[in-house]
Amino acid sequence: MIRPLAFALICATPAAADVASVMSNNVLPDFAKFDTVAATMAETAATDCSIETMRPQYNAVFDAWMNVQHLRIGPTENGALNIAFWPDERGFTAKTLSTMIADTDPLIDDAEGFAASSIAGRGLFALEMLLFDDRFDGYDADSYTCAYVQRVAANIAREAHAQSTDWQDRYALIIQGQGDGETLPIVSDADAFATLYSQIVNSLEFTADSRVGRPLADFARPRPTRAEAWRSDRSLRNIVLAVDTVYAQAVELMGAPLPATAQAVAEFHDAANAIPDPSFSDLADNSQAWLKLQILGQKVDGVKNAVSNEIGAVMGISAGFNASDGD
Repeated sequence: MIRPLAFALICATPAAADVASVMSNNVLPDFAKFDTVAATMAETAATDCSIETMRPQYNAVFDAWMNVQHLRIGPTENGALNIAFWPDERGFTAKTLSTMIADTDPLIDDAEGFAASSIAGRGLFALEMLLFDDRFDGYDADSYTCAYVQRVAANIAREAHAQSTDWQDRYALIIQGQGDGETLPIVSDADAFATLYSQIVNSLEFTADSRVGRPLADFARPRPTRAEAWRSDRSLRNIVLAVDTVYAQAVELMGAPLPATAQAVAEFHDAANAIPDPSFSDLADNSQAWLKLQILGQKVDGVKNAVSNEIGAVMGISAGFNASDGD
């Protein structure tokens, strides 16, 4: 996992106000929204677990998650996996769900026990499989699978609330340099700025390497079912949301326009708009689809390079880690 403040600061002297702006205008309201929509999904599931009702709820929560999922620091350094276990290299999610359902495992009746169970069986990707995979989505309202959907939704709401509260009450204070050295650690303005910058760069690298690179694989053998959230047709949407979120935070963090980055983001959107299949399922039999996704990955790299030049180089910050380390 990425560790906060794991940066070599050459000569950065950013203003603390920029970090505070990211907290007040991006991070805290985005976590509050994630908390709210997750709670709504759990309340909805408790009364109507049908896929027709739950699929829009799932998409709303996933949208909200995409605005905060790149922050692998503080409450979400490890907690992110409780929401989104991906990539699932060995298919643990399907195995866990199949076993739980076949055994009608009573663990779903225990909120505390379920929250401590395998991350493969809970979170957004478990819910996606329950709602969009034909091995699981034919359940009835009085079935074990319906109860499983309800428990997963409730657990996501529980995690969202815990993370949002911890950001609001503790970590936002730390990152804004309000620690007292006793109950809260002291973080310098420069380290706080570098930490937030690291999350932006890391997210763009992860998007290029995993969200684009995994389904792209190679021209001779693309792997569309390795795309993120392909069952729910969210693969392209997640890429766009990931880039847009960190771009907004980059502008807020720098406290100034980023013209080169803005141009790179515009080119990225042009490339995204050229992709007709949001799940990338056409990669296997369409060479043009493969080339278009490859171009999209290059445009994500272009955004990362622009951010590095307009923030990292200007502020004298150099990354001291491999952004894919630990994923």
